[in-house]
Amino acid sequence: MTLPPHSSTDQPPATDAPATDGMASPAAPRRGRPSVAEAEQLYGKILDASWEVLLDSGLDTFTFDRVARHAHIGKATIYSRFAGKRELLEALVHHGVSKRRDAIAALESQVSLAETFRLRAVETLELLHSPDGQLMERLIDWLDTEAGSPQGGYRAMVYRNAVEKIRSLFETAQQRGEIVIDDCENAARFWLEGLLGHYKMASSEGGHDRAKHMHWADRYISFFFAGVRQQGSPGAPPR
Repeated sequence: MTLPPHSSTDQPPATDAPATDGMASPAAPRRGRPSVAEAEQLYGKILDASWEVLLDSGLDTFTFDRVARHAHIGKATIYSRFAGKRELLEALVHHGVSKRRDAIAALESQVSLAETFRLRAVETLELLHSPDGQLMERLIDWLDTEAGSPQGGYRAMVYRNAVEKIRSLFETAQQRGEIVIDDCENAARFWLEGLLGHYKMASSEGGHDRAKHMHWADRYISFFFAGVRQQGSPGAPPR
């Protein structure tokens, strides 16, 4: 999927008047530079408005004009923070990935490590199948294929970050004596790739069903940690 070329209405404007679809509006009184808190709030407002516009109308018709109208701000305000669509979409991906990571990381069971992974598996599948998750996947694909993302691409970045988080969780559990894993890096990769493989298959076979996700997560947890226990037992075969 490609974005439409820049149009004459999507260039940095000379003034910071809000987008009005051709209707004149009274000039607002000018004021000093915004505070740090106000600047951060405005940055978040632009990201939120951009996300809502994308959810509503998709990538094909995404423009700064639409974002400006939705956020009730001037288009020049957006251009003062983002040079163009690519930069804004990159910021949206970073922001969205961070929110998704924090939501999953907050799920931690006080019962067992296996239950923590079960909770996180179900939440990951819920997020991936949600409208927000579907949009995030499309943005990552667009940046990697159309915008020429640097350093291996955003898909690779998201994968590396997820593997690192899972590996760290395994290592912490091992330090507490909960599990024994010879290679936490590969264990993290196997876990994540199994989860993503199920997501792809579920998507091709009818989409989202939370009850089925939970049932699959129960079986996956049982199978995965049975293998971990076997690998860490005294009679386990050599690698």
